[in-house]
Amino acid sequence: MSAPSLLAGVDVGGTKIAVGLAAQDGRIVASRRARTSPAGGDQVVQEIAALLADVLEESGTARESLAAIGIAVPAVTDRERGVVLWAPNIAGWQEEIAVAGPVSEALGAPASLHYDGHAWVAGEWWCGAARGAQNVVLVAVGTGIGGGVILDGRLHRGRVGVAGAIGWWLPDWRQAGEARSASQGWLESAASGPAIARAAGKATAEEAFAAARAGDAAARHAVVQAGQVLGAAAANLVSLLDPELVVFAGGVIAGGADLLLPRIREIVAREAQPQISRDVRIAAAELGDDAAWLGAARLALDHSASAEEVT
Repeated sequence: MSAPSLLAGVDVGGTKIAVGLAAQDGRIVASRRARTSPAGGDQVVQEIAALLADVLEESGTARESLAAIGIAVPAVTDRERGVVLWAPNIAGWQEEIAVAGPVSEALGAPASLHYDGHAWVAGEWWCGAARGAQNVVLVAVGTGIGGGVILDGRLHRGRVGVAGAIGWWLPDWRQAGEARSASQGWLESAASGPAIARAAGKATAEEAFAAARAGDAAARHAVVQAGQVLGAAAANLVSLLDPELVVFAGGVIAGGADLLLPRIREIVAREAQPQISRDVRIAAAELGDDAAWLGAARLALDHSASAEEVT
């Protein structure tokens, strides 16, 4: 029997779960998406395992072909135990819940957990917009805002394991101490998809973008404000980390890159440290909804190799 060769990736979000299979060179073999169970808790863990089983069956892939499973979660995790410690956007995941162990047992392959911002940047770095770069910042803008950082060719995880959680960036020091949602940071309260929709008086960010393109004054103002907030955050990140590339990803960018990125680039060029901002690139992600599960799959391969080295 040949050695296991395929990687499985999972991207768990508050509203959807994406799963997929990839070869070890990043080629996508199969993928599938489903809504996240509103029941939350262990039901979401069972749903992950069931979706992986379905995509294996539908693609005609034997479970024995799986080398590793990576699971991207919007959460603080204990990666060694494969446990989510706190995921404010998923029902029943605000307290400790085992995820990697049950999925590994159900599929018969090693599974590991990864902060979704790290999975996003790993995916784009592996086979997307950040291929070949050594210093990269990724900002993912969707229902919330997250991100990840590659420094000198290595993923920077941080002490707690959520380095890059830029949604908690404080855009204005005068907001310090003001009331806000316990589950949202200031940046995502100001520039996430729901924030843009709310400011525009629309149901979704997509509707806000369409209205802005049609000349709606309130929608245009909301989009301009979001671009300014994201541009200021990007300028600060560029000055702090001196990357060669900042990648903007997520559903909000996919739907509104033409409206947001020019403003972001303008602010970075004007406000970031001048020697750094001269050559830094600001780009849209290339992998779309596949980035996070692909990145989780790649991180799972690295995690599995590290485990083998330790043992």
